[in-house]
Amino acid sequence: MSEPPRTNDPLDDAFADYLRMSDAGEIDSREDFLKLFPDLADDLKELIEAADLLGEVTLSGQPVGSSSGFNVAALSPNAETIATSAAGDDSSGAPDVTLPMANRAANDHGPRLPYDLGDYVLLEEIGRGGMGVVYLAKQHDLDRQVAIKMIRSGILADEGEVRRFYTEAQAAARLRHRGIVGVHQFGRRAGHHFFSMEFIPGTDLQKKINAGLLDPKEAARYVRDVARAIHHAHHKGVLHRDLKPANVLIDEHDQVHVTDFGLAKHMDSDSSVTGSGAAIGTPHYMAPEQAGGHSDRVCTESDVYALGAILFACLTGRPPIVADTVVQTLLQVVHQPAPTVRSLRVGVPIDLDTIVTKCLEKNPSKRYASAEKLADELDAFLEDRHIEARPRSQVLKAWHWFEGVPVVGALTGRRTLHTSSTHRRFQAAMLLGLLLTPLLAVSIQVGMQHWPDSMPESVLIAGGIQEGRYNKVAQLLSDQIKRTQPEVTAEIKPTQGSEENSRLLSNNDVDLALIQAVSIPPEEELAHVAPLFYEPIYALVRKDSGIETIEQLSGLPVLLGEAGTGSRACIELMIKTLPKSFGKIQILSGKWNLLLEEDTPQAAILCLGQESEILEDLRKDGRWRVLEINPDKMVHAFDRFPLKDDITDSSNPVTVQTLATTAILMAKQETSDALITAILDAWYGIDSLRHQISRKEASQWTELRLHPAAEQYFSDHADTRN
Repeated sequence: MSEPPRTNDPLDDAFADYLRMSDAGEIDSREDFLKLFPDLADDLKELIEAADLLGEVTLSGQPVGSSSGFNVAALSPNAETIATSAAGDDSSGAPDVTLPMANRAANDHGPRLPYDLGDYVLLEEIGRGGMGVVYLAKQHDLDRQVAIKMIRSGILADEGEVRRFYTEAQAAARLRHRGIVGVHQFGRRAGHHFFSMEFIPGTDLQKKINAGLLDPKEAARYVRDVARAIHHAHHKGVLHRDLKPANVLIDEHDQVHVTDFGLAKHMDSDSSVTGSGAAIGTPHYMAPEQAGGHSDRVCTESDVYALGAILFACLTGRPPIVADTVVQTLLQVVHQPAPTVRSLRVGVPIDLDTIVTKCLEKNPSKRYASAEKLADELDAFLEDRHIEARPRSQVLKAWHWFEGVPVVGALTGRRTLHTSSTHRRFQAAMLLGLLLTPLLAVSIQVGMQHWPDSMPESVLIAGGIQEGRYNKVAQLLSDQIKRTQPEVTAEIKPTQGSEENSRLLSNNDVDLALIQAVSIPPEEELAHVAPLFYEPIYALVRKDSGIETIEQLSGLPVLLGEAGTGSRACIELMIKTLPKSFGKIQILSGKWNLLLEEDTPQAAILCLGQESEILEDLRKDGRWRVLEINPDKMVHAFDRFPLKDDITDSSNPVTVQTLATTAILMAKQETSDALITAILDAWYGIDSLRHQISRKEASQWTELRLHPAAEQYFSDHADTRN
């Protein structure tokens, strides 16, 4: 064989010598040949390995695109070892069935395993997606297992693939969070671009969903932890833009790890791998602004949308928007509202449904402002606290359905992609109704004249415990109704307190109910009528106990009242607002009159109206003093309340700081306007009450979603002094 012509590049000449000597059988070992060129050894070794790899590809024995002939299902990777999502696994959750690298077709450009990659040895493939392949590898220097991600097209990768690949590596590398798969190193070896990252044995969230619906609490915990991790990424200036269940890894300790930042964007630079007009991401989990191709509009709220879509899938087993094709899916994501979780799974708590609905709002400004806000809401749900988001009103739900009528959608600018038979029938009826409008108007007017809003013949009011404050107020209301409306039968129903009253009202077993603000459920069919009076929280200790502050109650037995009452629920919620230094107390259950016995507990926490008889008895008893309550954080159901303390020393009362909730009179939204007006007239007509919230103060409350008749009542009496 003749020697090849020499060039001006020593590396090219050395490589040509290697090829010539290899063909002639003149090389005993590669290491011996590299010793001949000590200054070029590293670069020459990389070039030789690339040549070896090309040889494997071209000599694999199969034409491009041909079948391998192996039983693919039998050779699929172990489903219990995750890294599929790190490679960009499909969002459907179907297993990404692949062949071992030794049996690859010619159009797969990966190395033959095991493969030496500098400090790493690739052992087996554990995941494969549209662009990336992930291998389980051993790192020699640190003697540990890692995951190595490489471009699927290997050394044949084009510039766009390489740029996206390094965008992912750089985005993930700048993040250090226990909920994000950490990147150790990235670079290029033997023509292969790669980066190494943590190896997470376990499963992924998509596989969990495929195995069955998740418990609501479990689903909320997973998504909360993902939201915390994504908030860290946002704080570091990184948008993920491809969040989906398959990209949420779950380790052996049931902890989540977010991976696959292949579509990430740095908010502090124009580092996106796509331009405006390209829809990037996974269609089922894309925010509308992504699905519409407006990548320049993608923001933190876009990742919040994807988090809501993941929570939706955890609870229902499917993404929010599902269509037959990718194009239809993208169009529906942009134009069609997502269904509610409860429309697909009835038993899901309404608070969780409300959180998901807020995440999936089409307008980014109506979603949670940050992933941290979403995580805080999920924390509130997990801790059985009130969430800040409010459910969509029935009016808004009805309007969204109404926009699905083709003619209405055309008039409002909403693009209707699929019309149900119900919408088509409604449209036909609506068009017929428009033709008959004059006749319908006359009929409606006549009907309204014969259907007046009148007082019911009987009224049942849910009170509270016998001899308790709520029961007495309910009795006063009942008596006042009987005096002002002689034709109406008004009765009270004694109960165990606010929680039972809420159930009775929701089930239509009573017409009105007194409910403590802490216990009011977030149900759309319930309506506020009026705030009645404040219920301060009294932290009491015996004067001979030596206790001076509420923090000193830690570890002591404290009487909190009877279990199942609104007062007890209020106190338990208040305790959660106290600093962590407060610690835990030993909870005693029982009636308040235990405080008047000879052998009393050292401390008690009460939530009572200021006219409760037990307070008068405690003043006379003389053994008790009131402690100040001034928490670091507030729960929305409480107000800071300056309490006039005449229990510690009735002859010299002082003002102490405490918290207070409010007793609210509640009804159903459909309750007769006449009854609401009559009950308000009755309440403000009672002269025997002290500490009553005045009509003027009630009219200025912005926290209440009032019954329409109550809203009108307070508007008419806005100038009233009492």
